[in-house]
Amino acid sequence: MPKKGNNEGSIYKDKQGHWRGVVTIYTSEGKQKRKFFYGKTKREVTEKVNQLLNELRTNTYIEPNKTTFYDWLCTWLETYGKTDLRPTTSINYETYIHRHIKPTIGNIKLCDLSVLVLQQFYNEKLKNGNLTKKGGLSPKTLRNMHNMIHKALNQAVFLEMIPKNPADYITLPKRIKQERKFFTVEEQQKLQSCMKGEKLEMAVLLDLYTGMRQGELLGLMWKNVHLDLNGQSYLKVTQTLNRIKIDDPDAPKRTQLKIGIPKTKNSIRTIPLLPDIAQALYDYKQQQSAYFKENGIKPNGYVFTNRSGYWVDPRDFQRDFKNLLKKYNIREINVHGLRHTFATRALESGMSIKTLSQILGHSSINLTLDTYAHVTEDLKIDEMTHLQGFLD
Repeated sequence: MPKKGNNEGSIYKDKQGHWRGVVTIYTSEGKQKRKFFYGKTKREVTEKVNQLLNELRTNTYIEPNKTTFYDWLCTWLETYGKTDLRPTTSINYETYIHRHIKPTIGNIKLCDLSVLVLQQFYNEKLKNGNLTKKGGLSPKTLRNMHNMIHKALNQAVFLEMIPKNPADYITLPKRIKQERKFFTVEEQQKLQSCMKGEKLEMAVLLDLYTGMRQGELLGLMWKNVHLDLNGQSYLKVTQTLNRIKIDDPDAPKRTQLKIGIPKTKNSIRTIPLLPDIAQALYDYKQQQSAYFKENGIKPNGYVFTNRSGYWVDPRDFQRDFKNLLKKYNIREINVHGLRHTFATRALESGMSIKTLSQILGHSSINLTLDTYAHVTEDLKIDEMTHLQGFLD
């Protein structure tokens, strides 16, 4: 058989009568390499040879490597992924990689990962993917995992490790739209009246009139609160305090408190304060300072602290809020419902979607519209009735 040059191939029958094909290529290091193909018929081998020759001519050929899908995800996360991830997201990604992907499709070579394999993986996780109890992963969790996989595979395409991203062609389950629970006007008025003198009073009141996320509220520091009782007061959201999971079975605790960055770049924002809220915050600060001085506590700079002057644990805050609602026989919703209550009152008061989106720190106006569609639909109906006067 004659020796072929780069981008050339030949097809022949071996001594046993089997069809073979060979293409000689040069690697990126300049080394000569021969690729062999086998088949039962000449046509089958010809198609394989022509496919490779076409990839060589169009400069789309990528030399397969032995890197597994799992190995690449680990490399991607450490090299590219963690550079701009929040701690909670980083831990979630590690869980996806080590506990979901590694035991299932992690040993598949990156170059062999197909759309079908990935789709079957997602389908199985949707049915039986829950690690702590029976059942599958939620559509939201599956989408979060898919976002990670898609980004990692996009980087592999950019680095010419694979020719295309199989995650581009995946069918994901539809999102289940969760009901947004919030207090009615009557419930909010009752809550504000009943909680006077309670230890959560200022935190709940501030959340009801700023719509901050729980982590943003508990991570708020006095240095980011500007109180001008004769002018405009405001606060700046620059960090969060959350209890995050530790994906380490040998760790003494499964969770830890962590100061982190807000959810998105739009979450770093300034929120104006109503004069009455500014006054309440001012009075609260004076009372807090007096308590610290009386008890010899060195302040740590946080707006909301426990009696020892330390951070307020999100779990304690959630528990105390739940007990507060039970104590006064108010319909139970979670802490996040305070944020939804603020957004609902803001829209009912005529605030524009754009302004509300900025105050809430949403990534886009579309997210605000989608989240509070139930409110905007009701407002549409009310506003349409105003046209009735022109028909009289």
